[in-house]
Amino acid sequence: MSSDAQKEAYKRYNKNKNTFALVYGKKDKMDGLRLDAYLETIDMSTNEYLKALVKRDLDNKGIAYPNIED
Repeated sequence: MSSDAQKEAYKRYNKNKNTFALVYGKKDKMDGLRLDAYLETIDMSTNEYLKALVKRDLDNKGIAYPNIED
């Protein structure tokens, strides 16, 4: 069981993350299986692969980075 301090640390950690989900259902199950098979052949994690794929797509489309001041 987590202590209150651990719970607070986890909240702070998650506050700085953007989480996206990729779900393959019954209609597109074969695409999900194809992705699984491909990921087994490359030396990248699923997360690393998807981040690179999205970044390349956004870069190719000329999507600018937002101006965010922290």
